[in-house]
Amino acid sequence: MFNSADPNRRSLLRTEWIQEFFNTTSTPVGHGFDLIEPSQEAGFACYSFVPKSDVPIKIIVLDDTQIENDGSTDVHGHGFLDKARWDWLKKELAEGDANDQLMIIAAHVPIAVEPTADSSELGWWTDSQNAVTLPNLISELQSHPNLLMWISGHRHLNTVKAFISPDPVGHPELGFWEVETSSLRDFPQQFRTFEINLNSDNTISILITNVDPAVKEGTPAAESRRYAIGTLQIVGAGAQNVFGYNPTGDPTIKPMPTASYNAELVKQLTPAMQAALTK
Repeated sequence: MFNSADPNRRSLLRTEWIQEFFNTTSTPVGHGFDLIEPSQEAGFACYSFVPKSDVPIKIIVLDDTQIENDGSTDVHGHGFLDKARWDWLKKELAEGDANDQLMIIAAHVPIAVEPTADSSELGWWTDSQNAVTLPNLISELQSHPNLLMWISGHRHLNTVKAFISPDPVGHPELGFWEVETSSLRDFPQQFRTFEINLNSDNTISILITNVDPAVKEGTPAAESRRYAIGTLQIVGAGAQNVFGYNPTGDPTIKPMPTASYNAELVKQLTPAMQAALTK
């Protein structure tokens, strides 16, 4: 006997998806989307916050996914910022520098790890609707010395890319890191922790660790583990994690053969930021 289709099972518009985070019994209501600036248009999904008022670290949550009404018939897996999001990002970065805050950008789509959209379904979109080209985006990011890292998902990989400063000798603080984390549905099914420390030489260490969650037999999580391994063995989904996927040939990207990626990433600071952190 077949059940009739559920009429409520459908794709959500961006505005509907955001609204679901307010239809909750858990806190905080809105789960971050309550922090969106009221002046932005409906569907704007970027916000920033400071996790601890006494720690000068600012998280910039950036929606860098394609809009659903762009008219493109291509796969909507490319990185994209319209003018509103691009202007907002530049403002948030400038304010973070001015306020002596270290910054982390949390976005869905990573940057500069895939060829552009002309040759990759996961690369930065080259359509004229994109408010910024990839080179100009990277140039803007490297003009903000307090940017620690860009964290992302999207490609279902555990890997790290170094954005080396354009002036590594004179201004090493203009470099930053990009850290990708795989999906919990894919082998090796790990989540990631970030530990940020101020070192005695006034550099910052970012400790990134992949964590194996405990799985109890007979649970949906255990069944998911078997599916993840089976999918890897049968169709190779997630195999990039294991076999060193690096389509750009970027020498700063060094995939690990274990599919996990644990590391200590060091960030240089400007003299002004060093002074601010040691007051």
